[in-house]
Amino acid sequence: MNALPDPRPATTPVVPVGPPPAPPPGPIAQSVAIGFRAVYVVAFLLAVVWLASNVREIAPDSQAVVRRFGAIVRTQPAGLLIAWPRPIEQVQLLPGPERQLSQDVPALPPPTEQTAALIGGPGENSAAEASPSLYLTGDGNAVLLSATLIYRINDPIAYSLEQSHVQAALDRLFHASAVQVTAGRDLNDFQPVPSVQQATQGIGVGQQPAAGQAAAGAAAEGNVEQVRAEVRNDLLQMLNARLQQLAADGSPLGVEVERIDFTPSLPPKAKSAFDAVLVAVQAAGRNIATANTDAEHRRQGATQLSEQLISSAQASARELVSNATVNTAAILPLEREETPLTRSSLLMNIYRTDVGNIMNHAGAVTLVDPKSGVRFLMPGTQK
Repeated sequence: MNALPDPRPATTPVVPVGPPPAPPPGPIAQSVAIGFRAVYVVAFLLAVVWLASNVREIAPDSQAVVRRFGAIVRTQPAGLLIAWPRPIEQVQLLPGPERQLSQDVPALPPPTEQTAALIGGPGENSAAEASPSLYLTGDGNAVLLSATLIYRINDPIAYSLEQSHVQAALDRLFHASAVQVTAGRDLNDFQPVPSVQQATQGIGVGQQPAAGQAAAGAAAEGNVEQVRAEVRNDLLQMLNARLQQLAADGSPLGVEVERIDFTPSLPPKAKSAFDAVLVAVQAAGRNIATANTDAEHRRQGATQLSEQLISSAQASARELVSNATVNTAAILPLEREETPLTRSSLLMNIYRTDVGNIMNHAGAVTLVDPKSGVRFLMPGTQK
């Protein structure tokens, strides 16, 4: 077959002008270029992450303190926080002003061996009294107190500056306040010993001793809770007053104590005597209640007997009065009658009515004229 002629016009070859193009990069160069691009991308992402590292959300029960190069510049409540990344600004998260924090007050070290022996070892106290401290009361007695402080942060800047010293400062302030409060109160305000009158209070006449003891126990428990509430309030006010004094002196802690929970107890050596007193008081209360019940029963019996005697005497008196009234019913008209003739006729009628009754009771009747001079000897007894 013959080849078809090429319709395209013949062109003359173009001669390149200038230096020849650079050869394409090799595999190594391409790998290095890709590596640098990856480094750039990673560095950019790291820069974005670093710039957004201090952009966070503050929880509703938290707050934040922002430091710039170590100096506190602002505080941030709950919400979105935007701050410069580290090390330009540092964010410290703290509990919010409404969140309550608790702290157990540790025991004071006993200054002498006698004090350590009085407090007793850890095994002699219950779990609720694991770290009691010994305090002297105003009446010269000793009481053990173990306490828990419930507080909140009211100044985040001051708390951030003094955070490492807050617990130790609260411990010291509580011990100082407890020493002052216990010195102004008696042992009964912390560990009351019920008296015989309190033990028998509420035991009424005719009640069972158990019911009376339950009523007295409820009344005594109410008094104990009231006194402890007063002591707790005094401790709270004194502790907050000392915190306010620190703030006035230029060393605020940034906290406010809202509640103090304390558990009073007696030294182990005094507890047995205290229990013996309670047992004796309860026994005395039972004996007094029994005596009161017996006395009341006797009083009720005497009252009933006196009422019976009075009723019998009144009935006898009414009967005598009634008989006297019947017997004198016929005589009373004579007393009221003023006409002599009418009175004589009435007396004669009464005589005629009663003489027949008298004659009926007599066995024999002898009539003697009083003017005849006849005399009779009648048998009788010499008085």
